[in-house]
Amino acid sequence: MLTMLLGCSASQAPKIEAITGLSMGTSYTVKWVQSADQQNPIDGDIARGVALELGRIEASMSTYMDASDLSGFNGATTDQWHSVPAPMAELVSQALSLSEQTNGAFDITVGPIVNLWGFGPDPVPENSPTQAALDALRPMIGYQSLKVQKNPPAMLKLANSTIDLSAIAKGYGVDAVATWLESKGLDNYLIEVGGELRAKGLKPDHTPWRIAIETPTVDARQIYQVINVRNIAVATSGNYRNYYELDGVRYAHTLDPHTLRPVTHNLASVTVLDASAARADALATALMVMGSDKGIVWATMHQVPAYFIMKQLDGFVAQSTANFTDFLEN
Repeated sequence: MLTMLLGCSASQAPKIEAITGLSMGTSYTVKWVQSADQQNPIDGDIARGVALELGRIEASMSTYMDASDLSGFNGATTDQWHSVPAPMAELVSQALSLSEQTNGAFDITVGPIVNLWGFGPDPVPENSPTQAALDALRPMIGYQSLKVQKNPPAMLKLANSTIDLSAIAKGYGVDAVATWLESKGLDNYLIEVGGELRAKGLKPDHTPWRIAIETPTVDARQIYQVINVRNIAVATSGNYRNYYELDGVRYAHTLDPHTLRPVTHNLASVTVLDASAARADALATALMVMGSDKGIVWATMHQVPAYFIMKQLDGFVAQSTANFTDFLEN
């Protein structure tokens, strides 16, 4: 997880303003720098605008809302084009491109196994899924079964697939809020939705925004590393909080689309930087699926700034790609 760190006193002008709320099944915080010559408070307008932006995305892309556009597509027939909102077609197109780039480590068709393992709308199973149950779902898994067109916006599935956008939608929400804030003339802000962030500009003291990467432990929120960011998005994926145990075995929420099972490697969390929060969100998931060995190689090869924290018997060890080091706070 990521935490925002602020270091400005209340007496400084201009100052940081903030609003918080709940949407997309999580919490969000938006902070922005209000200029000294701005006489009228705008927090009410921003609160309403941000809530509308995130509410629009949730109503369209939620797997928990039966009336959402995504739920409608998931229940639609195969081998037929179905009209969808343009933002959904754009996001799914981006997701499929990322699936190609990561050789399927990121795959939005994992919905059926997400539900089977109890990490979606369905409850946690009393017993871990059998191999037969997993094999029965395998024909439904695979991004290759999805087709998308943008004009007019429509999608088609060649198999009885169920899309789950949870690994990219929060980042997309961050990007949407950023676009909205900039349309209102705000150029210095920090947005966080469910742990995914995007920063622009500087704080009132002309320093970058400080973000804390948490130690990947269950029982305490501790800072493992601080990074300084501006004009970039930050996303972290980890297995240390969203998990359950059955018969003494721990099952984490990161599912490998190839094995259809929770990952079992020693990578505890990975943090990714990118211009787009949606892309950072998806890439963090993909690298978490790959694990540290393959993930570090892939991120280095594709010049993705990434920070990996691996669990060891005596604690944790971190490794980053070369282009991440400039963001690290000494």
